[in-house]
Amino acid sequence: MTTLALLLPLLALGGVASAAVTLPRGIEESLTLDNGLSRGEWGPIDLCSEGSHVFAFEIKYSGLGYLDDTSVNAIRLYCQTPEGVLSNILISAEGSFGQWQGMRSCPLGEVMTGVRANVVPDQGTLGDDLGMDNLQMRCSGGQVLDGLYGVPNRKGKNPVVAREMTKIQGREVEAVYMKVQRTAHTRDFGDWGTWQACSSGKVCGLQVRLEDNHPLNDDAGITDTVIFCCN
Repeated sequence: MTTLALLLPLLALGGVASAAVTLPRGIEESLTLDNGLSRGEWGPIDLCSEGSHVFAFEIKYSGLGYLDDTSVNAIRLYCQTPEGVLSNILISAEGSFGQWQGMRSCPLGEVMTGVRANVVPDQGTLGDDLGMDNLQMRCSGGQVLDGLYGVPNRKGKNPVVAREMTKIQGREVEAVYMKVQRTAHTRDFGDWGTWQACSSGKVCGLQVRLEDNHPLNDDAGITDTVIFCCN
């Protein structure tokens, strides 16, 4: 995505007066998918509170079998402070369909530093567009987390599930740490893009592009995302 293309959704927010103005608070870098689709509307930028970074994510996913199928309908990023306290949850924009697939969390003490997406190309006039079909993020220690499958299968490793209750803004949130054993990821319909990684800093925010709620059109759900890195 070009610099101009990234600035367009920012201009819509009214917070950027010219191309010379830098991105919001503390953003050092933006990671753009190399296979995102140019359709839908950009949601707002959502950032971790100051001093915190993303340590977990979750996707809202809709399976097949509907009049207008979509896949990923929203992405949540979970932020924590260096002390390990959950600070806030980011979402940008949320589509109408699907179920949350479970929180994919880095090992304790690690944060997110990279991302790539599985995106289904436009299917043409007679096809049913699905948009983003899956998302993977990489932890600072190198572990890859998968939005649909948890942690990719590692031969000889046993699945581990741990649950922890924490509070954010007065309400309880359950963090689930899991490893899901799969011999192959055969469910993915699209093509994986290349990994995009913070050259310095850590993931601290996102903005998603969403095509949703057009009853007479072929919606595709989440079609693109920008991931932000902060010091």
